[in-house]
Amino acid sequence: DDALEGSLAVLVDLLAARTLELRDQFSGVQKRQLHQWMLSCELGLASGVSLPRGVARVKQEIGAECLQLFSGHATHESRLQREVASALKSAGLEVGINEEYRD
Repeated sequence: DDALEGSLAVLVDLLAARTLELRDQFSGVQKRQLHQWMLSCELGLASGVSLPRGVARVKQEIGAECLQLFSGHATHESRLQREVASALKSAGLEVGINEEYRD
């Protein structure tokens, strides 16, 4: 398990370094996807996994730009989101879509 974790950390760091090399070539769509990738990496923090160094570097250098593009993009709830929200409301739960998790 330790060897696998080490290999994954190296792979993520390489991916992050290449991402920074190519950042000026990314379209708005790709930068919005980068925001979602960084967000998914951060979600691992809740399970006790630390944010890989490379991801932290990408977030530091272009995270704000990616978030701005993501936040400024109009979105529409999917049918699945509406169905889940309806089911939760029926169960008496408060429903809200977190802006960072839009598709």
